[in-house]
Amino acid sequence: MAVILLFASIAVFYSLRFAPGDPSGVQLSPMALEAVREAYRERLGLNKPIYAQYFVYLTNIARGDLGVSLVTGSRMGELLKEYGKNSLILGMTAFLLSNLIGIPLGMLAAAKRNSVFDQAITAVSVLGMGIPNFWLALLLIYFFSTKLHWLPSSGSGDVKHLVMPAIVLAAEGTAVTVRMMRSSMLEQLGQDFVRTHRAKGLGEGTIVASRVAHTALIPVISLAGLRLGWIIGYALIVETIFRWPGVGYLLVDAVIRRDYPVAQFFSLLLVFVVVLANLLADLTYGAVDPRIRYA
Repeated sequence: MAVILLFASIAVFYSLRFAPGDPSGVQLSPMALEAVREAYRERLGLNKPIYAQYFVYLTNIARGDLGVSLVTGSRMGELLKEYGKNSLILGMTAFLLSNLIGIPLGMLAAAKRNSVFDQAITAVSVLGMGIPNFWLALLLIYFFSTKLHWLPSSGSGDVKHLVMPAIVLAAEGTAVTVRMMRSSMLEQLGQDFVRTHRAKGLGEGTIVASRVAHTALIPVISLAGLRLGWIIGYALIVETIFRWPGVGYLLVDAVIRRDYPVAQFFSLLLVFVVVLANLLADLTYGAVDPRIRYA
């Protein structure tokens, strides 16, 4: 994790500096003299070589100084408290939706293989995987906000503001979970221990729910760690479209405004969350399958 975060910090730091423009072009008036711009860059240390700026950045982090926003003057902790809460609400809602809907549907599709239910669930999941989330967001806004006036198209506040962003963010994850759970269940249903349970007279529902589901969840858990990364990546688009005041919206705004401290901090924070999620997924394997824990 430390190595990944180190390389991520280098990539983020250098990519922001190599991108066209700098904070002086955004924060200062277009009519500002070049001498004023140079003085502003010097005050921020932007006139130093990039590697020197990076070592200053690492030194400040080691001292616990995460910097302040060049736009608002807010410290990173204040921004994280304000915007992180909204992203956590949206991300966890989408994550729970994709699992609470995707896992049971995948189990049902496997248990009713080649039936009408299986074909319908598979068709919907393929459709969910094929629709780009930004296009789905625009469709929902058009129908439920513009035409029907049922849901607000942007902002945050009550549950109504959360419905469409959460659905868009969970759509692809739900479809992938359905496909993965169905495939894993079908693989497990062909194992010898399932035939043994059937020979003992156990009902099909008992076999599927209490014998096969636990083992079939291992690929889904592995996928969950990756899917959290997808949610974080897609949140940048979804929060921007719906103007949901979360970390993704803040990060996009910080990159546009060349707010280097905010962009660097929240980019590394998102990388840390993704890496931590994959670590937790690895640790969860043992809880689901005792064979992994004993080995």
